[in-house]
Amino acid sequence: MLSLSIINFLYNIKQMKKIFTLFVTLFIYISPANAACDFMINIGDKGTKIFEKIAPPMPMFEGQFMLPVQAPELCPNDNLNDMIAVEYVFLGETEETAKLAALRIIALNDGENTEANKLTLMNYAKKVYGDFDTGQNPQIFNNFYAWQKNNKLIIYKRLINPENLVDEEIFITNDEYDMKLGEFYNKLEQDAEAKDES
Repeated sequence: MLSLSIINFLYNIKQMKKIFTLFVTLFIYISPANAACDFMINIGDKGTKIFEKIAPPMPMFEGQFMLPVQAPELCPNDNLNDMIAVEYVFLGETEETAKLAALRIIALNDGENTEANKLTLMNYAKKVYGDFDTGQNPQIFNNFYAWQKNNKLIIYKRLINPENLVDEEIFITNDEYDMKLGEFYNKLEQDAEAKDES
């Protein structure tokens, strides 16, 4: 007959196996939910850190800079391939003063919508920012969805243009820089109209 101490020992081993299994299960389910690209800087931060690490930005308009990066560099664990790009959008008069105003994660579609048809960007948006209803056939989703999370505004957009090409992106900013970008683009438009009138 087994002694009481051996029975207790075997019982404790069973309990420890259950706890270990629970921890492993939780780790497996929680890890993918937290997977997200590492953009290295936040909205409102100066771009110098990312410029030093990746490359200097390209001037777009006076007071605006842009830095495109292939997604796998920033998102190695997210199944994003080279046909997905991350575009950093900066506002500032010089490269040294430029601050990150927005991030755009863009599907680089060909004439056949190859990347959009894989639903890669849509699935990333759902996994990282939250699920949303795309109807019975996600490939014909023609709309946008927005989240407010951690003081950020995130917009997933998938729109089919008249040529049947899919324009798909995730746009990330915050309230402050959403307003600054709006003012910046309004001023560009006003300047262009004034130039056309003269």
